[in-house]
Amino acid sequence: MGKWQLEVFRMGIYMTFPVILFHYFNLPENYEEKVIQFKREMFPPERPEPQQKIADLKRIFQERREVELRKVFED
Repeated sequence: MGKWQLEVFRMGIYMTFPVILFHYFNLPENYEEKVIQFKREMFPPERPEPQQKIADLKRIFQERREVELRKVFED
């Protein structure tokens, strides 16, 4: 077993290490540099072109369905 000074040192490390990490990772500069950048890499902002293509496809399918339904109800 170590002396009591070693135990006090270990307890100090156990208590200060999480506090230091919490302080470092919650600094606004680090948050913006690391977390926001990582978020933008993982989930890039959507571009309007694919959204427009999807909207056009929806409109085309809806028009086709309306034409088919008109044919069914007219017969």
